[in-house]
Amino acid sequence: MPRLKKLDVERLLNDYDLDPVAALTRALRITLDQPDGEWTAMVKAAGFNCAQRIRLQGHDQAALDELLVYLNELRTTPAHV
Repeated sequence: MPRLKKLDVERLLNDYDLDPVAALTRALRITLDQPDGEWTAMVKAAGFNCAQRIRLQGHDQAALDELLVYLNELRTTPAHV
């Protein structure tokens, strides 16, 4: 189960304000071991429930913020918990 390292989390937090989706995409690529993964496919593969997937794919800011907190705290995705 790939997990984010401290350096990965620091980069995620530093890049998030500039482009949240790009920063989260980079983090999901690590946790899902999909170096070329696209946002939509990774959101589906990450193990989120349907409502979460819809919000994330719609770039809902609250959902993106929730994912940031989740990845910062657990350093993995629900599919790997």
